[in-house]
Amino acid sequence: MLGYGPAPMGNVQHGDASVAFGDDGSGEPLVLLHGTTSSRDSFQLVTPALVGHLRIVCPEMPGSGQTFAPDRHLEIDELVAQTVAVADHLGLERFHVGGWSLGAVVAAAVAAAVGPRVKSLTIINGWATTDARMRFTFDLWARLIETDPSLFARYAFADGMTLAGHEAMGAMLEALVGVTADGLAPGSLRQIELDGRVDIADRLAAIVAPTLVIGGIEDRWVDIAHSRQLASSITGARLVELACGHLIPTEQAAELAELLLAHVDSHR
Repeated sequence: MLGYGPAPMGNVQHGDASVAFGDDGSGEPLVLLHGTTSSRDSFQLVTPALVGHLRIVCPEMPGSGQTFAPDRHLEIDELVAQTVAVADHLGLERFHVGGWSLGAVVAAAVAAAVGPRVKSLTIINGWATTDARMRFTFDLWARLIETDPSLFARYAFADGMTLAGHEAMGAMLEALVGVTADGLAPGSLRQIELDGRVDIADRLAAIVAPTLVIGGIEDRWVDIAHSRQLASSITGARLVELACGHLIPTEQAAELAELLLAHVDSHR
């Protein structure tokens, strides 16, 4: 995907990974975590509305953007540790955290791990435990990428967006398929393998940050039931259901930016 702008990049060494991150804007720090197969560019349509109000820090997962992909399985705990390492490197004693898709899983795990350091948590298209249908879907993702990245990209838009999204994009969608295929993270298969075995259900009770859960009613990859389950399992969490599929940062970027800003503003 295309980048959202010339945000300064940095990196911090943590274990065997040099973790890259974008750092843009000023004010309350919001750490935003991207999803599988992508990079900080996941938020390219969201970030412009945020950087005038907040400091946006976007770490990149192993195998995404400028973060090296180790030749081994990834684990939620190491992604949590890498996120905290970026926050420590930047001197963020307290911060807001949000994530989309796999990034939402990591964001929730960060909030559980560091407790009151997290001022607010936003979970977008997230889940606590991968179910059987999701495992089947993630396996399909991997097979499509190995066969032809452009097929995966075409499928991602076909299944990840609503009819309204397709109608709004029109002919532009064909160009986005090629851009998305070319921009697939080199570490996508490692990230997908982790998707298939996510289970953070036992961590949810440890989350004390004010939590906003955002789900897509038409999400075919992470059923809205997962957002509802997260909201009911995290003390005091608020649930917002959007008429959208899984690609909320692309299809409903303006609405997502408004929700993020309002949630952060309420918990400064």
